[in-house]
Amino acid sequence: MRHGRNKPRLLLALYARPKHPESYHYALLISPKITAALINPPAKRLSATKYHVKNTIENINNQISQPWRFEQAEINDVNQEPRLLVCVVIGKVLAQERVERVFHATPVCQIDDADREKALAFDCRSWVIDVVEGLRQSDAVSSLLDWGLLERKTVEYVNGKKRTGRWGAGRDAGKILGVPILDLITGMEINS
Repeated sequence: MRHGRNKPRLLLALYARPKHPESYHYALLISPKITAALINPPAKRLSATKYHVKNTIENINNQISQPWRFEQAEINDVNQEPRLLVCVVIGKVLAQERVERVFHATPVCQIDDADREKALAFDCRSWVIDVVEGLRQSDAVSSLLDWGLLERKTVEYVNGKKRTGRWGAGRDAGKILGVPILDLITGMEINS
């Protein structure tokens, strides 16, 4: 049994969307507790499990569609994860099985669903919002703030990194940088 201090962490991850640079792809990650010693230097690996929804183009019987689907994927090292901009620790996982149930039970809407309005508004962000609310109700994760505050702090964090030129031209390309990580539980930046 894990002590409360070393519980796995739930992270909100924002990914770049090259065709839509003004918005982000939202995902949730579960990782071991993250400390500066664990990830510095960035050559050390930080594994995680990624949970998200995505839509991909399908051609079935000459019918093109883009259905949404849930995906769970193992990440060997978040620092090598393509397009991952930032991670924000949003809670401690108290019951992994309950967390998994919430992830798998959260509906994935399709364009032809009966609730047309919800189906048209559905995306990776709305799915993450629904999951976070489900986790809050399940008591499977501690320290969860309300969604509006979580999202605001996460977007402020990634925008602050953009303003400092974190991914821009002119930065030292030879310097290995880990993914920026902010811990909302402690209020500290773990990796800048």
